[in-house]
Amino acid sequence: MAFIIADISLVDPRALGKSLTVVVTVELDRERLDLVDDFKRAMRAAREVTQCYMVTGDADFVLVVAVEEVEAFDVFVKTKLYTNQNVRKFKSMITFGPREIRALLLI
Repeated sequence: MAFIIADISLVDPRALGKSLTVVVTVELDRERLDLVDDFKRAMRAAREVTQCYMVTGDADFVLVVAVEEVEAFDVFVKTKLYTNQNVRKFKSMITFGPREIRALLLI
């Protein structure tokens, strides 16, 4: 059994001009498997989405979106969320302060 599943490098999004990080919760209208898979594919193809999690609770998905500025997030919302007929609603939270990344799993 392999314990290490990937060896990765983390690049500071600010070094790429992505100074704004937004956490977005998304609620889908319908949860049919084909529609959920369509949403996953769309988020995988969206260059702004750095992380996408299918979750339990009030939301169906949590996205981490990295963009240059608020206007770029507005474009993301209009082109990726408002145009998706299976997105019932979403909430966005703009992050503040330094990023803290901990890629640890304590055993």
